[in-house]
Amino acid sequence: MPSKRFDFITLQEALELLDVSRSTFDRWRRKKQLPYTKIGKEIMIDKNELERWFKLHASKRLEAPDAERQEGRRTVAALQPLVVNVGYQSRWAQIWTALMMKELGWFEEELAKLIPERVVQVRWHDGAHGPALVQGMIGGHIQIASMGDYPISLAFSLSRLLPDFRPVLLAFDGKTAGGQGISLVLGNNVDIRRPSRTSDLQIATVAQSSAGGRLSGLLHRFGTDDARIVHRDLDECMADMARGAIGGGFMGEPYASLARHYGLGSVVGAEGLGDDFLSGVVMEESWLARHPAVGIAYLKAHLRVHRWVRRHLREAAELIARVRRIPVKVAEDNLAKIRWDAAPYAKDIAALERLNPGPEGAPPAFFMPDGEIRHDASFLMQAIRELRLPAPTEGPIGGDWSAEQLY
Repeated sequence: MPSKRFDFITLQEALELLDVSRSTFDRWRRKKQLPYTKIGKEIMIDKNELERWFKLHASKRLEAPDAERQEGRRTVAALQPLVVNVGYQSRWAQIWTALMMKELGWFEEELAKLIPERVVQVRWHDGAHGPALVQGMIGGHIQIASMGDYPISLAFSLSRLLPDFRPVLLAFDGKTAGGQGISLVLGNNVDIRRPSRTSDLQIATVAQSSAGGRLSGLLHRFGTDDARIVHRDLDECMADMARGAIGGGFMGEPYASLARHYGLGSVVGAEGLGDDFLSGVVMEESWLARHPAVGIAYLKAHLRVHRWVRRHLREAAELIARVRRIPVKVAEDNLAKIRWDAAPYAKDIAALERLNPGPEGAPPAFFMPDGEIRHDASFLMQAIRELRLPAPTEGPIGGDWSAEQLY
């Protein structure tokens, strides 16, 4: 038996220990000689060697000559790791861009191109719903968030009450026309068109979400305003429907498609109910002013994912199916129905400004007046130029969605 004691850890354990992505790990292997051992197809890391490597790189600046230390003091900010917290929602098909970006490692890739001299740690936070990401942004725990239209509108409304919180909309994401992408799913024993004792009917939805904000209008259409609304996360809603604990749920995709796929109930679409269903990328304005290159890097990755989905739909669906553990057909059908477009159309911004995410009885100051959505297209324009894409017209694009103005 050899006397040397091996203390190997797996690649995933090393990623968690260093708190970095796979793309960052690979870059450090190439450029900073991070130690690793390949055993067959598996990458293993000696924990003791990894610890020595980490200490060596952490102490290099301290061992430099005086002149170098003086220079180092002037650039100390660049030597400190920059932590970027990204909020995404793997449960909403409309906002799958960030999930795909995370899995592909393209944000980290663009960061390495734009600011190669800076160590950046990207931390991904999978929010159960949009309001949770808004809360994270207010608390300073999230700097970049992908959200649906009602949470975006909620963020800007709350910024009126919290002057230090200044969100800015940088780009749009998935879009569907006329309320598509959100549906009412009713249990197999419920017929909402001929309701009896509808006051006993419980409909679940996520509070302050893009679905929840539209529910009252849909129930009014069917004359069931007295149905009881209960607030559930999407996973809880599906579980309660499967148990028959609730009459139905008003939910976004892919949950409506999954309910149909597994025979949990019938789907009543929300087409024609109000404005288009939109989503977008929001960042905190003061943080973005300090780190503009990070914003541009994120939007470059955002645009790349959109283009990839349009060109490689099946491959994108297989990625989503693997990560979310849903049928490939469900993932592909949903990806195909969504317009993956970052472009700011004037009608999209107007639709956001018409939303009223405030609860009943909220003071007038809570409601969002016209023009309250702060939108900055300059970062998106820079990302478009760096990717050498045809530049759109300056300012929001007029008219209806166009196949030529698609980003």
